[in-house]
Amino acid sequence: MHMDNEYLSSPPLPEPGVEHDQPARVAQEDLLSPSPLESADSRHIYQPGQHACPVNCAYCVITEVESRRDLWNKKTILGINKAATILNPPPDLNDKKAIQEFYDFPVELLKGDIVGFNAISDPFWPKYQDALQHFLDKVPPVAKLAVFVTKWNPSDRVLDQLAEIPNVRLTVSITGLDGLERTKTTHRLSVLRRAKKRNIQTFPIVHPYIAGMTDLSFLPELRDVGYDVIDVKGLRYNPQTMNRWMPEASQRVYQGTAEREILPEDGWREQVEAAGLHLMPPREWYRIGWDKLTPHLDQSEAQELTQKIFDRSNVTSSDSIQAVFEAAVNRRL
Repeated sequence: MHMDNEYLSSPPLPEPGVEHDQPARVAQEDLLSPSPLESADSRHIYQPGQHACPVNCAYCVITEVESRRDLWNKKTILGINKAATILNPPPDLNDKKAIQEFYDFPVELLKGDIVGFNAISDPFWPKYQDALQHFLDKVPPVAKLAVFVTKWNPSDRVLDQLAEIPNVRLTVSITGLDGLERTKTTHRLSVLRRAKKRNIQTFPIVHPYIAGMTDLSFLPELRDVGYDVIDVKGLRYNPQTMNRWMPEASQRVYQGTAEREILPEDGWREQVEAAGLHLMPPREWYRIGWDKLTPHLDQSEAQELTQKIFDRSNVTSSDSIQAVFEAAVNRRL
C-alpha cells in the first residue's frame, strides 16, 4: 500500500518512565509556524488536504469529509449531538471577531448540559491553552459534565488540573491507526494510564474503526490498565480524499456509502469480547452516577435553553434533528 509521507511522519515517543510537562510533539515547525488554518482572515476556512490540528489524521472528519467540512464552514462556535453540546474556539485565533464570540459566549445557556470543548480540533493542542483555561473556569460550574475527546498526549500539568474538577470526563480516542495519525497508540495508552492514576473518569473509544486497517492488538492492554468498557465507531468515507492511502479491499467496504458513518461487522466485536471489554456508547457512560450530577432542570427551562443552543449550533449527529433535540433536553433534566 502506498501512503503519502505526510501521514508517515510522527512525533518522538515519550521516554519510558519519565513524566513530561509538555505533550508529545509533532515536528517543531508544525507547532511554531502559521498553519493554513491560521492564514486567512475568516473563521470558516477549512479546505481538503489541510488539517484541523497537528495530529493530522488522514481521515479528518473536519477537513477530509465534504459534508462535514461544509457543515463546519457555516458555523463553528457550537456543535450538538445526542451525547453533548460542544463549544469551540475559532480555528483562526487572529480573527478578533471570532475569538471574541467564543469568550463572550453566554455560558448560562449551557446550564445542566453535558458540554464538550473543541470538537473541530484537539482540546489539548497548546495553541488553545488560553481558550481551554477559559472553558475550565466557566463551564464546569454550570454544566452537569465538562467533557473532552482527545488524540493528544496532554501534559501532566493539564491532567492534574482536570483531576481537580469532579464533573470532568475524558475520552481518549485510541484507533490503532498509527500510519494515519501523528500521535500513536503508545501515546494514547500513556494518557489512559496517567488519567487512571489520577482518578480522572476516562473512557477509551476506537473512532474511527477502518476495515482492514485498524489494529486492535492494544485491547488486552486496556483491560490490564483497568478499563472494562469501550466504544467502537465507524468511518465517514470520502473517496476523493481517502483513496490515496486506503487499500483497495478497504475501499470496497465503503463504496457508495455517501459519507454516512459505516461500521462493518468484520470481527472487531469478537476482539473486544476476547479482551474482556464491554461495549458502551459515550452517552450511556456519561450517565454513570447521573443522580449525583447537578443541576437538574425542569422540562420548561430545559426546552427553552436547548432551543437557544439549537439556534446557534450545527447538528452533527447522523440521527434526526428531533431525536437530537429530545436527547439534549433530557440530559438537562
